[in-house]
Amino acid sequence: MRTGVAYFGNRTVRHVAADLEDIAASGFDYVVHCSTESDLIWGKETMREIYRISHELGLEVHADPWGVAGVFGGEAMSKFVTWETDICQVLADGSRIGAACLNQPKLMDWLHAWIDAAVDQGVDALFFDELHWYPGDLWYIGRIIGPDSERWSCRCDVCLELFRDRYGHEMPAVLDDEVRAFRQQAVYDVTVDLIGYGHAQGVRNGLCLLPHGMTFDLVGVPDWTPFLQIPGLDFFGTDPYWRAGAEVPLEPYVRPNAAAVREICATFGVPNQFWIQGYNLPNGAEWEAARAIEIAVEEGMTDLAVWAYRGCEAMSALWPGNIDTTWETVVRALQNANDCS
Repeated sequence: MRTGVAYFGNRTVRHVAADLEDIAASGFDYVVHCSTESDLIWGKETMREIYRISHELGLEVHADPWGVAGVFGGEAMSKFVTWETDICQVLADGSRIGAACLNQPKLMDWLHAWIDAAVDQGVDALFFDELHWYPGDLWYIGRIIGPDSERWSCRCDVCLELFRDRYGHEMPAVLDDEVRAFRQQAVYDVTVDLIGYGHAQGVRNGLCLLPHGMTFDLVGVPDWTPFLQIPGLDFFGTDPYWRAGAEVPLEPYVRPNAAAVREICATFGVPNQFWIQGYNLPNGAEWEAARAIEIAVEEGMTDLAVWAYRGCEAMSALWPGNIDTTWETVVRALQNANDCS
């Protein structure tokens, strides 16, 4: 059993070092450092030092392009989309949103720059997390943005031309099966490029796709199968967080996704990874994280990661009811899973 934890919200190296010591002492094998555009622009040497300390403590270093270009999971804001407004996604209602279009070449240049920096800083693995199109109100908390039927993307000039060339007719104004397939193909194409680019530079590459059964129509990838066949993919997983946005019952959400990861990873010979929610748990509900870990182990998961260190303590919108109890529950449950493996 391997275990990991995501880490974000602190760039004062002496304080990060103390947290990393806690992570190592808690028995984790790796830390997923959430590396933002701010880190890329202003903190390259900061991240190099954080990665060095992680290695000194015996932790593998995985880097996550957290919120980069507005197309990966994460609450970090994107500077890139303020510089390159012409490549932002165009929604079905004609408005532009602050997230880059997945079919725009300039996006790939920016993502390659992020990979170049991460590799130069000494990461062991790149972790491409929740690559997605504009997600509606899923991660745009507090905005009144209209119905999903009018707010899907992307209808920029590049997408309209690509769709016309591929299907022989204009892109419809509704999110039909052809548009969904077109959108998934773009997510796939970007993923192929990024994994190939990272693999060529000698680092491992992991992928987390949004889980099946989400209540949000504008995100997620209906068919995981093509992604498991990408050359250079070193591990694959998903993250069924049952108390994120619209709450869903834990077991009917977590178990089928763990089973799906087990089956598809076994089919294609790719090591699995499974993410456990360690934030937003109310007082008295800390046991849910432990139960999710039990389910994952029962379903054959051999690499468990928790989002995130100490219940996302750096971000109050994600706080659990009791940070200490939540973290202690998660660490104890992962240690028990390790002891039983």
